[in-house]
Amino acid sequence: MTSEWPQRRPRHAVRLTAQIMRDDESCLEADVTNLSLEGCGIAGWYVIGERLTLDIPRIGKLRGQVRWAMLGRAGVRFCPDEAA
Repeated sequence: MTSEWPQRRPRHAVRLTAQIMRDDESCLEADVTNLSLEGCGIAGWYVIGERLTLDIPRIGKLRGQVRWAMLGRAGVRFCPDEAA
């Protein structure tokens, strides 16, 4: 059986604190728990579809969209075509 979902790149476990800016311009800190070229996992309460700007130490500012959120954790997919 072939999956129709694209294969996800490996994520690397990390422990970083990022600055998060929501589109309503509110800011908060969040722990980044894993990281790949396509996205990351973050701690906190977010809404699926919400767009964020993440300022991750040693990486810089990236735009992303919350793809899933559950029990105080969320997955963010980076949007490389959007300016941070």
